[in-house]
Amino acid sequence: MESEARYAWVGATVVALFLILVGGLYWLSGAAERLPTKRYTVYFQNQSLEGLQIGSPVRMQGISVGRVEDYTILPDRPGTVRVSLAVDRRAPVLEGVQAVISRNLLTGLAAVELTNTGASRVPLMRVPQGETDPVIAEGVADLSRVAELVEDLGRTGHESLKRLNSLLADDNQKALAGTLRNLNALTGELRQSVPEMHATLAAARQAAGQLQGSTAEMGQVVREGGAQLARVARSAEHTLAEADMTLQTARASLGRMEQTLDGIAMSLRISADLATQEVEATSQSLRQAGEALQAAGRGLSDPVRILYGPPSDALGPGEARP
Repeated sequence: MESEARYAWVGATVVALFLILVGGLYWLSGAAERLPTKRYTVYFQNQSLEGLQIGSPVRMQGISVGRVEDYTILPDRPGTVRVSLAVDRRAPVLEGVQAVISRNLLTGLAAVELTNTGASRVPLMRVPQGETDPVIAEGVADLSRVAELVEDLGRTGHESLKRLNSLLADDNQKALAGTLRNLNALTGELRQSVPEMHATLAAARQAAGQLQGSTAEMGQVVREGGAQLARVARSAEHTLAEADMTLQTARASLGRMEQTLDGIAMSLRISADLATQEVEATSQSLRQAGEALQAAGRGLSDPVRILYGPPSDALGPGEARP
């Protein structure tokens, strides 16, 4: 009985382990296929696909989101490989996404890395003409960037070495030696000129002191001149005030004189009118007296008429001789 029980336990354990093994193999072989996926196409032209194979993982931010479904080496486009990817539909594959090849340096196995550039938030759904699936653009791998940087660095170093060689040519070395000799000569002359420069600086310092004293004196003169100008301004202001008062008095006097002259002119006008009337009356009296004298003169000029009177033909109507 004990042997049968032990055999039953061993058999059950073996069966359980076998079922676990079968389930694990089934999960490893078909679990990814049961997830809802979406197919994409990538055309690799500038990157090495060494280590990439069907079933290689597709990662996004380090997480496995799919696998490589198929690949095709295009005969009409040398160096270009079309790779089909099956990506989990939950993965955010957006417009502007790029695909690069990442490789494990120890095992040499490659994987496809998907990176959203962040330029858009719209899912990649557009299918180009002639394609069956959306196309993901090929990106630039970090190793490629490093290689380009190293290449640029080597090119820059080569150019720098060429320029250094040109700079150290024989002609340039001779010119540089001549320049150094000229600098040495100039330094010697400057060394000899140092005492003169010190004397010049001392003279300039003395001149600055004198200028400062002159500036102080000029400031005193300016202050005294300002005080005198202030006094002159006050005197001028007082004089202007007196002139203003005098002008006002003259204006008042002129006003009174104008009134007086107006009265005098009125009196003269009245006197002139009266004198004119008297002259006219006197003239009329003189005219009448002249006329009487003329009549008397005519009478005296004819004695006969005085004695006998006027002739008969000179008598007027109703008159008769005496």
